[in-house]
Order: sequence, then C-alpha cells, then structure tokens
Amino acid sequence: MADIYQEIWDADQALSGLKAVRKGEEISSEIKAHGYVVVNEDKNAGADHRLIDEVVIPEKKLHSYDLAEKLFNNYTLDQTKSENDFPEEKAEVQEFLDEIYRSAPMKIARDFVSKQSGQNISEDQWWAILQRIWFEQFDSGKNKDLSGFEHVVVGEQKQGKVQGYHFWYKYYIDERFRRDDDDVESDLIKFITWKNLPSDVSPEVATLSFEWRAFDYEAKEFRKLTKPIGGFWVGPSVEGLLALGTVRFLPEAMASKQAVINGVKYNLPMFRSPTDRQMRTFYPEFVGIE
Repeated sequence: MADIYQEIWDADQALSGLKAVRKGEEISSEIKAHGYVVVNEDKNAGADHRLIDEVVIPEKKLHSYDLAEKLFNNYTLDQTKSENDFPEEKAEVQEFLDEIYRSAPMKIARDFVSKQSGQNISEDQWWAILQRIWFEQFDSGKNKDLSGFEHVVVGEQKQGKVQGYHFWYKYYIDERFRRDDDDVESDLIKFITWKNLPSDVSPEVATLSFEWRAFDYEAKEFRKLTKPIGGFWVGPSVEGLLALGTVRFLPEAMASKQAVINGVKYNLPMFRSPTDRQMRTFYPEFVGIE
C-alpha cells in the first residue's frame, strides 16, 4: 500500500474535502464543482486579517460539516472543569459517528489498520474504536473529562491560552464571526503573526499565532485566549482529519510519524491520554518540500 496519509487525503478529497487555493489563484470550473477554500497568507497581515478568504462547499459535501458544527458548543471551555454530557449532546455524537465511520477516508484507514494488524476489523468494531479514541473522556491531573475531539477539533482553555484547535473549519467559523459595529467587540479570531513568513509552498497548511475570544457556556461570558503558535491543514473534512489521526494513533497500524502529502513533508506530533486509550492531541507540523 502506498503512503497511507496520502491515500486518506485523496479519498477525503473525493468525498468531503475541499481544494485549498491561494488568494488570487484562478479557480477553474472543476475546482468550483469540487469545492474550495481560498487561503490568504499575506506577509503584511494585521489583527483584522482573515486567513480564510472564502469557502465554497457543494451541497453534496455539506452534511459532515454541519454535523461537526453541531458539536462545537457541547464542551466546557475550561479543561479543569467537568463536562455536563447532556443526553442531546450524546445523541449528536452518535449521529456524527454514524455519518463518518463508513466514509471513504475511514474505509481506507480501517483497511490499512486491518492489514497492518493482521486482524479483520468490522464496521461495528471500527465505530467503537473511533468512539473510544475521539469521544471517550478521561482525566489528566487537574484536567477533567478531556476528549480528543474537543482538543483537536474544537479547542480548550488552559489558563489564558488555547489548547489544541487544529481544524481549519472551526477556525473559519470563528474567524467569520464579525459585526460592523465599532462599539461591540465581536471578532472571535484576531490574527497575531505567522510562525515564519508565508511562502508559495502550499496553501494546504497554516502555522500562526492568534487570539480566540471563546465563549464560556458555563460562565456565559467570553474569554480572551491566545494561541502562541498553532498549525492545521486547510481543506480536509472532519472525517478526513480524524482518519489521519486514527491511523497515527493506533499502535497496531505502525504508521509513520511523518507524512508526505501532495509533495509537502510533515511531522505528525501525537500524544495519548494517560491510559493510552484515547487521543490527547494530533496535528501537522510543516517541514518542507519532499
């Protein structure tokens, strides 16, 4: 089997992923039909900069984005506080998993893990694996009811900093929350700086620092949090991102700690929970051109 990360990426692009293009790049009719994300890595960017200039998602690809977005407000922001776990939130997780576990990138991931482990993994077993890795809660020191999905996809608060937050679509949703009212501070994302000056290497990854004005549903107020440096791919759907992370997480998959996707090389840092049962974090780290 060829590079598993590239295979998952390609399968996701065919199903729900979007093509990342740089601002100013010509968008063909094929890309328009496929769906795309316009990425604006302006080296002179200021606090009001928008990294993601435009997103076009064809109707046939919308469902998993909508289901993921329904989960964004299910989590307690402060990771030292317990989750409420309302029945309706559990039902939303069930609906989300039912949508993604048999998706094209997940099938590639499941087949790979089955082959590497020498054990046939059924669809029901795969559903249970995804539920455990991404949604089963765990404690870590003073931090309560953590989960991989919350950390990687949604983001958490640790004192005045952002923890996790590695899903481009979540960034896009928060970045677009703006009002034309000078008297109301309504931006949820404020750009701070790039890790390095942007280049024309690839629009499929971003590394930056930013301020997230996150809403604390427990306190019913906003918290200003800073991400000193963070990174995420631009373009994969949530099922594509979780498929990539699942392969990297499972020891029996014996997947590489590095990936080459569309000619760009990445380190793939990944950390497990204290019991090794659940994902703590997973994200791409740009290395360079292969």
